Amino acid sequence: MLHFFRPNANVSSFDALIAHRSSRWYGACLRITGRAALAEEAVQEALLKAWRHRATFRGEAEIDTWVHRIAINAAIDLLRRERGETLDADADHAYEGGHRSADLKRDLDDALIHLSALERTVFVLKHHEEWSLAEIAQHLGCSVDSVKQGLFRGVRKLRGALADWRGGP
Repeated sequence: MLHFFRPNANVSSFDALIAHRSSRWYGACLRITGRAALAEEAVQEALLKAWRHRATFRGEAEIDTWVHRIAINAAIDLLRRERGETLDADADHAYEGGHRSADLKRDLDDALIHLSALERTVFVLKHHEEWSLAEIAQHLGCSVDSVKQGLFRGVRKLRGALADWRGGP
């Protein structure tokens, strides 16, 4: 697998990696941004950055993991740029309620859109990407307590939004 990122790697090797893993990276970015266009842009930025910096890949992690992290960083950066929003634990965006769909995944995706940027990001990184609270805090440049607070608020809102799936509040 390391041959994909050797400085002299050819484009077809890189294309093979993209074809094999891009849907995973896109899914993570979509869960963070809540918008297909932003998720696509994040993955594109991540792939460009990975290709440009392929010579710096040290092999301490899997290539997939390395690009995945770059994609998540890109998604977070795009959110910050587009919204001019900081990932602030005190930014408490009101949830206006969602509609019930036939599919839990769709309902969860709909509910995630209504979370603040911090709430959505920490939820996705913790529960979808399985990062530790300390990793999330370090990555976002905030305290573990801010991450915990954002996660608590996000989970509380998601529980309310998905109450029908549990049979009540």
